[in-house]
Amino acid sequence: MQRQDTDKPAGDEFEKSLRRLEEESSELKKKIEREKRAHATPIDAKLGDPNWEEKAADGRFDLPDKDDD
Repeated sequence: MQRQDTDKPAGDEFEKSLRRLEEESSELKKKIEREKRAHATPIDAKLGDPNWEEKAADGRFDLPDKDDD
């Protein structure tokens, strides 16, 4: 029977498991950071002016209906 090292309760399996968990944790942190950056753009950058409806309320951008010919 193999004797376990008392400093390492689970021996080599514990070290392998710990390394694997640290790698997975690192990858997950990187993925979270990428996702945060993807959603950190200002609203004007991608979607346009948030005050557009207020500016267009006077009807200057309205187009005539094509059925009215």
